[in-house]
Amino acid sequence: MWGDAVKRAEWLKAALSAVIGVAATFGRQYGLMFLLVCFAVVLDFVTGIIKAKAAGDGLDSKIARRGFWRKIALLAALSFGIFLDLIAEVLLVRVGIEISSETPFALIVASYIVLNESISIAENLYLIDPGSVPAPIVRLLKVAKDKF
Repeated sequence: MWGDAVKRAEWLKAALSAVIGVAATFGRQYGLMFLLVCFAVVLDFVTGIIKAKAAGDGLDSKIARRGFWRKIALLAALSFGIFLDLIAEVLLVRVGIEISSETPFALIVASYIVLNESISIAENLYLIDPGSVPAPIVRLLKVAKDKF
């Protein structure tokens, strides 16, 4: 039962990321996407620290270090997506394949990261102050927590 819900949620995140990535590709806005990812990553990190302090748990250097390297890995994944976008165009042209639109790897990755970080930010804000998160989002978070 839970496995199906997890699979549906993962499929939905992947599909939504692909749609957003493809749509944003037409504007080729790498800078904006990189900025949005950086903002989401930093905001999630900050809200995570505030959540730990508010809960009275204090900061655990091992958890913080793991979180930091996870955030660095997200930025590396986005950079790799940009690389794939750029190299795919070059390689496809070299082998004689003309593409009519730009490749969406980076923007799909960026969309996926922003969606995941946004979920984490909402969870952190809810744990800091349940009243700070709109009721529909709280219901979604509770359903997600119960199912995952």
